[in-house]
Amino acid sequence: MELGMTNVRLSEGITVVEVTGELDVYTAPSLRERFVEALSGDEVRLVVNLNGLDFLDSTGLGVLVGGLKRARARGGELIVVCSTERLLKIFRITGLTRVFRIVPDVASAQALLADRAALAAQPDPDAETIGWHWVPGRIYLSDELDHQAVADAAERVVAAFGLEFAHAFPPVVGSWFGEFLIRLKNSGQLPTKEEQFVKLSRALDLRLLDRQQAEVDAAQGAAVAGLIQSLSNTPRAIVQIGSVLLVKVDEVIVVRNLTQLELAHWERNPALFRDPAAALQELQQATSNGAELEPTAGAGGQETASSSGRFSD
Repeated sequence: MELGMTNVRLSEGITVVEVTGELDVYTAPSLRERFVEALSGDEVRLVVNLNGLDFLDSTGLGVLVGGLKRARARGGELIVVCSTERLLKIFRITGLTRVFRIVPDVASAQALLADRAALAAQPDPDAETIGWHWVPGRIYLSDELDHQAVADAAERVVAAFGLEFAHAFPPVVGSWFGEFLIRLKNSGQLPTKEEQFVKLSRALDLRLLDRQQAEVDAAQGAAVAGLIQSLSNTPRAIVQIGSVLLVKVDEVIVVRNLTQLELAHWERNPALFRDPAAALQELQQATSNGAELEPTAGAGGQETASSSGRFSD
């Protein structure tokens, strides 16, 4: 189903964006463009009505968070209208009910925007910390045959590094594409999720090079090995766990721990998550100003590569 968007200007200088259909990896960029356009003028108060929305995935959530950041950075506000329990559950799971001001209808949003005291009384997280408590996970497989084995293996990897799948969105079949929301099991624990992603990337690198290191404990090593093995019969695949990206194209596997700049680039180009060949090319191009990706013989005879260069855009 396509995404429908309608802008309505209210007399109070408020713009209502009515969103219908499916807000997913394909359609989310259109809403991002709508936010940029709506927030480019003098009025920076937005109401986003999701009551006509049938589907919302992690890419769509990211665009909503980005719109909120943009509005608050300009001294404005973005109010979400949502009364659908299925969607509200996603906001609760991610902790975004503590970030967005969510009301059941447009009239309530208008009243809230008109009540300066009510706005001031509610939490107002710093724009740069919005969404810190959850990260996306994605799996794309060119063949859906082994999708359950791969999903199970990815979940074991997540658990081995102190994380958990908080929510799974309905997959897209044919080829197979699944999205997940990932969070720390204990948000107050150490190491942080960023440190865990560094460890995960390192463990994948070592496994692909068929090396064992004391820095990778047995449970983590076994989980990582299981994930790579689960992909053995799938010609092309992408697995994203937070900032860690694994791309497989035939016999070549590339692992990369993306920087924040790179993550932003990929979120702005979500089709990459469903095109392993384009994703591999993107990763290789990203190293042009840094270390080159030189495939090496890894475990099982597969070519592997890793790098920590940055995107230049």
